Amino acid sequence: MAVRVVDTKEDARKRFETFYDRKSKRTIERSFTWPKEFQEIGIGRAELYDSNKWKRDLREYESYKHIVESNRAVYVEPGWLRSYGSPREKIEVYGPMCTPEEPMPKHYTRLGDLLGVQVQLYDEDLRIRKGCRIYEVRASRAELGAATHPVTGEIMLLVADREGVHMLLTGSGLDVERDGIVG
Repeated sequence: MAVRVVDTKEDARKRFETFYDRKSKRTIERSFTWPKEFQEIGIGRAELYDSNKWKRDLREYESYKHIVESNRAVYVEPGWLRSYGSPREKIEVYGPMCTPEEPMPKHYTRLGDLLGVQVQLYDEDLRIRKGCRIYEVRASRAELGAATHPVTGEIMLLVADREGVHMLLTGSGLDVERDGIVG
């Protein structure tokens, strides 16, 4: 059974106009799906993306790195993380499985092309150990987006491609403003 979604087009439009500091002239419809379950795998440390916000020439992009200022939980679609050197090899991750709190948003604001998400992964005891290295998750042809959960009002970042949403980042203080991602 598919994850139930509700129309969030107006919220996505307002978030676009805030983030890009310009009027939305069109809506790009993307067909995407939410996974039936996610696995919480660690803590987000930074989001990296290319965006044309603040550009007069919309063909011009700038790279941004938002270093997380508050706690950020990272959830991934089970089996989605793969080794960079061997894409057929799944990365072993630890963490609880959870289902999305329905309904989920049907629309999101595209913030830019994904360059990467920096994450500290949980160990077998579901802890981040002191000195734990930071992993950078990259996905070709993926984008970084933002949406508001229709029930909780929580802002979430998502990593999506043509196949659907693969990663979700949530946390207290997370928002998307004119200055970019905050929190």
